[in-house]
Amino acid sequence: MKRLYWRPRQVSQSIIVFMAAFSLLGLATVEYFRVDAPQEDLALKMQAAELSNEMMEAIRNEKLHLGLRISSDVDPAATGMIGELMTPVTTLSGRLGAKQTSTNPNLAAVVVEMLLKAGVGQGDLVAVGYSGSFPGMNVNVLAALKTIGARPVILTSVGSSQWGANSPRFLWIDMETMLFEEHFIPFRSVASSIGGYEDLGIGLGDEARKMVRESIAKNKLDRLEAEDFASAIDERMNIYRKQAGSQAYKAYINVGGGAVSVGKTIGKRAYKPGLNRSASRATLQIDSIMTRFMRSDVPVIHLVEMDQIATLYGMPLKPQQQPAVGEGGVFKQPRRSRLLILAVLLAILGSLRIFVLTDFGHRFMKGRGSRKITGHPEPMV
Repeated sequence: MKRLYWRPRQVSQSIIVFMAAFSLLGLATVEYFRVDAPQEDLALKMQAAELSNEMMEAIRNEKLHLGLRISSDVDPAATGMIGELMTPVTTLSGRLGAKQTSTNPNLAAVVVEMLLKAGVGQGDLVAVGYSGSFPGMNVNVLAALKTIGARPVILTSVGSSQWGANSPRFLWIDMETMLFEEHFIPFRSVASSIGGYEDLGIGLGDEARKMVRESIAKNKLDRLEAEDFASAIDERMNIYRKQAGSQAYKAYINVGGGAVSVGKTIGKRAYKPGLNRSASRATLQIDSIMTRFMRSDVPVIHLVEMDQIATLYGMPLKPQQQPAVGEGGVFKQPRRSRLLILAVLLAILGSLRIFVLTDFGHRFMKGRGSRKITGHPEPMV
């Protein structure tokens, strides 16, 4: 028995417009109703953020124990990681908003992601250079390194810009030593400089220099004593080489804009914030710790422009309360739902079959008062 199929002599313009609108609606639905998808290495990232949060809480408690004030005006999230505008050991000007943004413990997960992309794993050697200017980001770096299981060689500068770890009673190296002694981390700095302009103590008074030297001695750190910019770079590189032995470095992490680490004025803008795998020929002419590692094909993680990094990874700027662990694009990102895509595709294909390959579309549009189609549906065998 022959089966009867039939379709309109032509597909009406109304059906074409309807199907186009229906398809666009499906596309908009897929784009709007996205689902949160976990990022890679979620467990490591969560672990690093949790550790960073615990360490910041320990520093905050110690700060309160010492009778140091936590001002809600400059530290609304009460992190304890924001210092004062000016103290005797304050070296340079600093931007409060950047310091506040850097206190987010979820940035430790960002550092984990950068380290993993650089190829750093368990037992790998990582060189680190930081100062007291961004204690929050320093903690995030320490948390990331411990979580991955890397072996860092850390050189620090005691001095701090405005709003950093600039309390003479509780400098960054005091915080770091406390974290080490309370077993939050199994490593700490091996040597420290005074800090200040070009990391040579410029800008600090005699009394401030004395305070810093006493703090370095109290924390049992070797003191970096180079007397000029080039010598300061050489001195640090010699320590990194000596500490490494026969093992090669897998990455260098810089926190802040220290001249010895990133170079003088032009060097501060030569590297992009975040992971740098290569540099231009002009950049490689700027002498700095970062450049010397880059010349040896060691990836550099440049932690500056904190607001830019936070925005890139979906984190708040200047948070007014401490973000919960696990918040941010580094943990999960919205993506199109595969199930919804399949449903929309099936709906479009089904509609095409109904409206084009059967007489339903013809009768539906005619019944809704669409323009008359010339001729009647033609039966087809």
